[in-house]
Amino acid sequence: MKKQYITFDPRSKLATILCASFLLMLRVNPLIETFFVLFLLFLLGLVGGLKKGLVLSGIYVGMFVIERFFFQEITGPFSALVSFVLVANRLLIPPIMSGTFAMTNTKMSEWIAAMKKMKLPAVVIIPFAVVCRFFPVLIQDFKEIRRAMKFRGIGLNSWDLVRHPILTLEYIIVPILVSVENTAVELSAASLVRGLGNESQGTSLYEITFSARDWCLVLCLSGFIVMGVLI
Repeated sequence: MKKQYITFDPRSKLATILCASFLLMLRVNPLIETFFVLFLLFLLGLVGGLKKGLVLSGIYVGMFVIERFFFQEITGPFSALVSFVLVANRLLIPPIMSGTFAMTNTKMSEWIAAMKKMKLPAVVIIPFAVVCRFFPVLIQDFKEIRRAMKFRGIGLNSWDLVRHPILTLEYIIVPILVSVENTAVELSAASLVRGLGNESQGTSLYEITFSARDWCLVLCLSGFIVMGVLI
């Protein structure tokens, strides 16, 4: 039996992404940043993304510990480079977790319905729909290309691709570029055929309403922003 998870309004999920981006720009206190990561892990557990949350939070903890205990002082070019890489990637973990939370168990139709309810223009909705549907199709095309290559005995492993960059360019990059062009055109046409360019308010199977849990989420996010500004 399929597990039932808590659902949030796409607009409150969008607020989570904006909050994570704002805290990234503020360069908040590490303690607040850690609590925010734990809060995002809790949210991911509610919507069914606990495994992804544990992986991302584990990466965050690992980089934080390495930075604090091994590269607390910069003594040369190497330590400066490693410290920069650790800090830069650590700061990106909260936005990545918030984006994962936003996309977990949220259908594209729900996003479109929420964006139409926000009165966003078609020039925003159509590119968003095309981009979000583009990457899954691109990943599937890449898997099909790799499967066809292995069937013909070409690039059976990753090391073969490194040893033969020209073949990699010919058998992977070129087909992917051709597929990218065709996929973008087809997805744009499909979006227009489904009426995403219609400026009038359409109907939707999904009920987009702010519930009590969404207001609680927005309140918690506001608290993190206030603490980030004051501390």
